Amino acid sequence: MDVRNWSVVVIETNKFEAQLVVDLLRNAGVDKIKVFTDSEAAMDTLEVSPANIIICSLESTPIAGVAWTRAFRRNMKAVSRKSAIFITSRAFSRSIAEDCRHGGANALIGKPLSGKVLMATIQKVLGAPRPFIDAAGYVGPCRRAGIVTAGAPKKRRKADEQAAVAETLGQTVAKLSGALAELVAGTRDVASCQAALHKLQAYAVHANDQPMMVLCQVLATQLSQPDLKSDLAKIGIKASSAALQQLVGLEAAQTAEREAVAAGLRQTMTKIAAAAAAKAA
Repeated sequence: MDVRNWSVVVIETNKFEAQLVVDLLRNAGVDKIKVFTDSEAAMDTLEVSPANIIICSLESTPIAGVAWTRAFRRNMKAVSRKSAIFITSRAFSRSIAEDCRHGGANALIGKPLSGKVLMATIQKVLGAPRPFIDAAGYVGPCRRAGIVTAGAPKKRRKADEQAAVAETLGQTVAKLSGALAELVAGTRDVASCQAALHKLQAYAVHANDQPMMVLCQVLATQLSQPDLKSDLAKIGIKASSAALQQLVGLEAAQTAEREAVAAGLRQTMTKIAAAAAAKAA
């Protein structure tokens, strides 16, 4: 199915993780996206508004992901109750996968999400649709073949743990900022910047630092662009580097300030994208 025909509903209580999912989808060309931080509100909306793809967090509230999926499949008012449902979760185990399968989900995807894994999993499910079972004991896609799983978190190697302890967040950001400055100056290649970014992403995920995860995702998107030599691309990279420095200078307890930094960078990137589109027109 062409991504332009996708109509996606994202159910994620954490607004930063919800934004990450939206960014990944938009970067892949998906335009029709609705986000809900309240799973009950999503259920109500889906009774009157169709969607062919639903991405629901296992930790969604007030109804958790598996329970929500089970209720949605049985909701005869829901016009999209047969649509593909993808449950995302930081917890990832065989028992969780089985719970999702018996709840009526099509797939379980481990967090942190990547655009490659998310899109590949959705394409895999949509490309091989299963018969829809509507029985007294189970409602959902045929579960005989099991559930599609992807992105299972890997155990961190001992060397990675030691490196994480040895290198502080400030040092990691300083190295990345230096690499970005050299990239803008034309004296550093993008691969080394991506390697430095990978270390920061590992920290953000390990610490569950949502604003930092947003900044990392924005920067990862920038570094994946084909033309990093344009003036607008350089402005974006400099803005990301400045935001990283600003974020690392704030205390973890300064939640509102840290969230504002992440939101500010997103607004800057939106303006840069608009300027690039106008220039290309």
